[in-house]
Amino acid sequence: MRINDVTRDRYHSLAISSAWRLDTVRSLRVLVVGAGALGNEVAKNLAMMGVKLIVVLDRDTVEVANLTRSVFFRESDHGRPKAEVMAAQLRALNPDVEVLPLVGGVDEVLGLGLLRRADMVFSCLDNRLARRSVNRMCQKLGKPWVDGSMENLLGDVTVFMPDSGPCYECTLTRGERESIRQAILSCGVIARRNLNLNRVPTISTMGSIIGAMQVQEALRVVHGGEGEAELAKKIVVNCTINDFYITRAARRAECEGHFRYGEVTEVPEWGVESTSAADILERFRVDTGAVGHLRLGRDIVIGLRCEDCKTEEDVGEPLIMLTVERATCAKCGKVREPITEKVVRGDEPYATRPLGRLGIPPLDILEARGGDRKIWYEFTGDLRALPEALAPAGAAG
Repeated sequence: MRINDVTRDRYHSLAISSAWRLDTVRSLRVLVVGAGALGNEVAKNLAMMGVKLIVVLDRDTVEVANLTRSVFFRESDHGRPKAEVMAAQLRALNPDVEVLPLVGGVDEVLGLGLLRRADMVFSCLDNRLARRSVNRMCQKLGKPWVDGSMENLLGDVTVFMPDSGPCYECTLTRGERESIRQAILSCGVIARRNLNLNRVPTISTMGSIIGAMQVQEALRVVHGGEGEAELAKKIVVNCTINDFYITRAARRAECEGHFRYGEVTEVPEWGVESTSAADILERFRVDTGAVGHLRLGRDIVIGLRCEDCKTEEDVGEPLIMLTVERATCAKCGKVREPITEKVVRGDEPYATRPLGRLGIPPLDILEARGGDRKIWYEFTGDLRALPEALAPAGAAG
């Protein structure tokens, strides 16, 4: 008779648990947006459970000041990209888990095709502008996501489902929506600077509590445990008085965050470094017989104009990622005016440039419109450079 040694089975405790199904947990592909205190805790829990793939996205570098609340960082990591450091540590923690680091902002490096293949999204962010981007992306593709936030001994966790209950933008006050608008529009170039103004004091114990609750709420959703009554709730944790309570918000019918893509058309021969807007519009004409235009899904800076020097420079990056330093004229020191576009009609000089040069991330999905037709095209060829765990698309939008 063969006797199995359960002490050598990494997942034995999960296998015998009545709370979760091991096969469900092991098959999960998740996206963790933010690699700070919350991101460290969320990713740690997911890796220990042995999920299939963790995509870690963050635009910042490690600072020694992070070490009081970030379990995966070391003093020797100072100056290195957080996403890459955390990815290496996660692989060491559990070699069974595939990890993909993405270094950059949400609008800069996260293609919708990657999000489309995720089973769950975790927002571990510290600013409303990035949360709004996550919200709109998840709404487009019908993806659930779990948001966590904390400040000192206060924290909260909210599950956002795509088809019922409020979205993130539904929960914002008029003042909060206006502050986001100003962060994007003020001078056209200071959004990224404004992101850094919202940093708040964080404590390691709160990171552990809120991060664990985010993962637990997400697992309830993927196991079918999030009922209608739960959709509008925010779990608030006030550790100054050890109080847990729930607040609720209503779905706003007029909310700008509500928009859903239709069925996605995968195009294996397309990648953002080789495919132009003109290529897509020609494919749309062949597919529909209509002349169309391409919607880029974000405001793209295609150029910077210096009024004093009367010069222009070609650029390709999302507006909200444009820094003051990047926009400053090297000759006269004045901040140049960004030339932005969100639609390409095909006759522009940049219509034949590869879309990667316009700031479109790999594996993105773009919408072509013309007449009464819409088609959502995916740059599926970019999968070749990504982990194999992303290959099956799962739900098609």
